[in-house]
Amino acid sequence: MRHPLFALPTLAAFALGLCAALLPEHAASAAAAPRVTIVVGANAPALEQLAATELASQLQSLVGAQATTQTALPADDAAVILIGSPQTSAAVDAVFGKQWPKLSRQGHLVKSVPFQGRTVLVLGGGSPVASLWAVHEFGYRCGIRHLLHGDFLPLEKPAFTLAGFDVVLEPRVKRRAWSAFIGQPFGAESWSVADHTRLLTQLAKLKFTHIVLPAALTPVAALRVDGDTPGRKVFGGARQFENADRGDDFLPRIKAAAAAVGIFVQVGEMPDAIEINPGPANASVLPQFNLETLATQLNALRLKPTAGFVARVVIPGDLNASAHFLSRASFADQLTAAQSVSDLVTPICGKEVDERLLKGFGLAAQAAALITANDAAIAVPAARMTLRHLEAKAAPPAWLTEAKNLYAQAMNEMYRANTRARDGARPYILYHAKRFEFALHYLTSIELLWKAGFAGAEGKNEARTQALEQAVEAMYNALNALADVARDASDRGTIAILNVHAYRPLLQTLEAAAKP
Repeated sequence: MRHPLFALPTLAAFALGLCAALLPEHAASAAAAPRVTIVVGANAPALEQLAATELASQLQSLVGAQATTQTALPADDAAVILIGSPQTSAAVDAVFGKQWPKLSRQGHLVKSVPFQGRTVLVLGGGSPVASLWAVHEFGYRCGIRHLLHGDFLPLEKPAFTLAGFDVVLEPRVKRRAWSAFIGQPFGAESWSVADHTRLLTQLAKLKFTHIVLPAALTPVAALRVDGDTPGRKVFGGARQFENADRGDDFLPRIKAAAAAVGIFVQVGEMPDAIEINPGPANASVLPQFNLETLATQLNALRLKPTAGFVARVVIPGDLNASAHFLSRASFADQLTAAQSVSDLVTPICGKEVDERLLKGFGLAAQAAALITANDAAIAVPAARMTLRHLEAKAAPPAWLTEAKNLYAQAMNEMYRANTRARDGARPYILYHAKRFEFALHYLTSIELLWKAGFAGAEGKNEARTQALEQAVEAMYNALNALADVARDASDRGTIAILNVHAYRPLLQTLEAAAKP
């Protein structure tokens, strides 16, 4: 049975209520730091050795622990944590004996066990990768949150204890795949091998089982980002945006990085898997996600757990809440979107922040629904993606203004959440605020292009030029808003391709209109 403190809906409350503030001035002194012995098998698989390294890092970050790793139970009074299974560790076999639970290859546990007058903690699983997941499950239960671009420590430092853990997890959905190669400059094609390696490390912590790679890469041309390029500060002075790693060894190196963290590689389509879209269903650069829809899809998928899902990804930065939900719900009986957001953000942001985020996410979902229903391609990079709106013969449609206003409201909720949040994970919230600000300015530009087109159709050339000038300014503001928080090649690729297909064509059209 699960320890009552660790029921999924109450994880966030536990991670806050258990702890005292985790700030540098409160860090444990060397004298008071817990001494921990991490025990792995003498011939432990590489993934269990990695698990030991990850655990030592977690313990040092959380409580300043002095952790050492060895292959046998210690004779001293150090706290003891065992990693592995009876098949990979003699120490786990000695502690558990015949009481080791029947686990599938993905089953894993975080369990306090009395042994020879002390309580030891066992982090193990039915396979080496499941033992690695157990280590990260322990970190999660102590308040660490794994996002796609890195980890956040809890605001509160947990009281160090090895007692009271009784967690056994088995997957409700057995194949959990990530697919981000979309044939666009903001897809995984433009990520370096180092970028992919960091992402794969995080996906392993989130217990994804597969990554989907193409059989061959889609060529992505280098894009000019010098001169008049809004948002060019993110390119570090480079004249072109391109992936310097795109050699013959690019995909093999990604495969090797995946294997190193226990993630299987699927080349091409995954048979029988259900496609899930955590973000937009097409290659739109606007933030479009709906946690409620994701929850419905995953709950239905539990009826066919062996099928699994493939998460088709466009802009990873938008999808931390979605990835967290997929990770936790794949092992939970039931998990709502609201519970998942609370469990994600409360330990790292503080109380009441989750309510603002959930409201903002809901507003963005409403905007996405309007876009999907009326013009799904409105932000899919292509020639004339913006100039086509100059052909409008009527006033901007009501749905466009409504979607713009919904993104504005979502942005405001993110800024309110950022104000409420304590230090720590504010950059996570600010990213969403700026992404929604980007969407607001982008749709403002499109709305103004409709106005310019309508004015031109009525022969009001001065009004057309004025609206076009404002549309150029709005697109400039959109790209700079995104540049403020751009953290990966998908963000940078979005800025680069929108300069090509949106900003520069608008600027050229404006300059032509201004000529006598």
